[in-house]
Amino acid sequence: MNLSLDLSPNWIALLLIGGAIAVAAWAYLTRYEALAPRERGILLAARLAALTGLLIAAFAPVLSVPIAGKARNRLLVLVDHSGSMTVRDASGGRTRREAADSAAAAIATSLGGRYDVRVAAFGAKLGPFARGGVAPPSARVDGGETALGDAIRAALERNDPDSVAALLVLSDGAVNRGEDPDRALGGAVPAYALWTGASEDPASVSLAGVEAPPEAVAGRPAPVSVRIRQGNRPATEGTVRLLEDGVERARARFALGAPGATATLSLPYTPASPGAHFLQVMIDSVVGDPLRENKTRLIAVHARASTRQLAILASRWDWDLRSLARGATEDTSWSVARFGPAAGRDVAPIVGGGSPMAFEQVLERASAVAIRYDARALNPERAAALLRHVERGGGALLWIEPGGAPPSEGPLTRALGIVWRNWADAPGVSAAVELAPAGRTSEVALLGGDAASATAAWSALPPVAPIIGIGHGSLLTPILLGRIGEESVPLLLTGRIGAGRVAVLNAAGVYRWGLTAGGLSAGGVEGAFFGGLCRWLESAGNDRPVRIEAPDVSAEGAGVPIRLVTSEGTPGATANVSIVSETGGAAVAARLEPSGEGTFTGSLPLAPGVHRVRATLERGGRVVGRDSVRVAVGAGGLEYEALAAEPATMERLAAGSGGMAASLERPEPVVERLKRPDSARARLAEIDLFHNPFLFAFLILALTVEWALRKRFHLL
Repeated sequence: MNLSLDLSPNWIALLLIGGAIAVAAWAYLTRYEALAPRERGILLAARLAALTGLLIAAFAPVLSVPIAGKARNRLLVLVDHSGSMTVRDASGGRTRREAADSAAAAIATSLGGRYDVRVAAFGAKLGPFARGGVAPPSARVDGGETALGDAIRAALERNDPDSVAALLVLSDGAVNRGEDPDRALGGAVPAYALWTGASEDPASVSLAGVEAPPEAVAGRPAPVSVRIRQGNRPATEGTVRLLEDGVERARARFALGAPGATATLSLPYTPASPGAHFLQVMIDSVVGDPLRENKTRLIAVHARASTRQLAILASRWDWDLRSLARGATEDTSWSVARFGPAAGRDVAPIVGGGSPMAFEQVLERASAVAIRYDARALNPERAAALLRHVERGGGALLWIEPGGAPPSEGPLTRALGIVWRNWADAPGVSAAVELAPAGRTSEVALLGGDAASATAAWSALPPVAPIIGIGHGSLLTPILLGRIGEESVPLLLTGRIGAGRVAVLNAAGVYRWGLTAGGLSAGGVEGAFFGGLCRWLESAGNDRPVRIEAPDVSAEGAGVPIRLVTSEGTPGATANVSIVSETGGAAVAARLEPSGEGTFTGSLPLAPGVHRVRATLERGGRVVGRDSVRVAVGAGGLEYEALAAEPATMERLAAGSGGMAASLERPEPVVERLKRPDSARARLAEIDLFHNPFLFAFLILALTVEWALRKRFHLL
């Protein structure tokens, strides 16, 4: 036992006590001649004993004593239960996980007298800790990925660091998810490691990689690339299939000639509709292959419409509308559909003929709409339909008709808040174009560049004719102005109505912008301006107050991380989600927790399959916003791309923290190291001798003895 004594002497007290000792010795040795020498010696000894106690106290001694105990020596044992631990290559024909569980139980028994042993399983996340050497069944992960770094950080957060003596990890070392283990540990405690598994791939054929196009187009081929790898087994042939909703979409044969051989196949696939498509890639069963978990993979393919439609509604077709159509279709992913007003709420196709249709049908099909803002195109029925469309998240360009009559006053005109002032007293007026202050940060007005380049481009364009003078309301903000002498009039205003986006264009003669390069492309500003305006209108969903963020595909057993982002702030708000499996069943409800300004987070333990997650943000009983997303959960993933054990990961973790690593087949060096006395964490107990009651009792006893003796010797 190592003891240490710290002294903080009080020099004034020491001088006074030293003087008192000298006076006591002089008095008892030179005075009281009537007393026998033996009696004087006893009295002097009693006085010196009391003064010695005071002398010790004057040094303010503090004694540090190391105390070791199980309560202060917790051994955290992390047992890998990820998918790769199902490989059967441990001794005795056991799986890696069976060997690790057995070793964890034996170590807990062997070290239970020295440490408070806590055991937890981990895969993609860390399970609960338990005593007894066996991880709780609820923490077991079948087919999950290996996030050792995340597990280490979670283990240290759940336990008082001062109570943890060491960390012991039992794993194959094949880490493929989450934080780096060395960074997560950060040298907080020594880490010991026992690795299991063969350092070569098992005798199995596996999916080594699946790649899909980052974005596909509905109706166009989007082939899926599949890489097959052969483990330590003889030549193999087999079949790979691609399935969607249980229906086979493609298949291909492969042949691998030797251990370590790989083959890359292309599986043809064409998404039938826009949206997320969840595909399953699987290898049919291979004769003599002991594993099935490494032969399936779930992926997501996002498909957009082959063309995004800009619907144009106008009572007549002029050069300005032709310029709009050219600018929109400069991006070949856009198409234009022209309509004219018909009776009631109907509209009639201009090109290709066809019967009139309800305006709502046009709005539903279009990615964005452009409408001449006059009484002929926007009668009360169509104006009401347009307002509903925009409030639900649609995007609309309202282009004021030269010489037209404004629409009748109604909900749409009041929502826009535009005050009209005709230019009847100044016919043919023209205005130079310039950026408004808000235009310097508007993606529509910047033409794909910055404020400086956009300012130069707009000033170089031919002037246009403002149609009306506008006194804008609070909902719309001017981003382009027309300069007429000292006066300016808004040419382009943008803003939001409900969940949608609206732009109002107040200019005629815009087609002339396409007749000059203006420092841009050969097509003038048509593509940059009108194309950018269409994309901005289409992206109205980006303005929604609530948005769910979640990965398309999550590994089985890992939990689906959900993040709800809101622009409305979180104080006093609650975020609830409901999950419905697309295969049927009752909805499951959960609540997300606030995790910072404007965000709520949570992890949902979902079963394999495709699910619809709906989120609702509420404040004070009022719904602030909603959003939904489709997610999928499936086996496979990175966990099975490489199944060979990686002992180097375990050795690096141990060496960097002062621990030790060894094979699970020969764990004795690690166990013996943990049994050494210096491996246990001791707590220093400090004993303040100055405030010790025993010292105070000794002083009282010494003074009492001296008083009693002086009375006996007739000195009192």
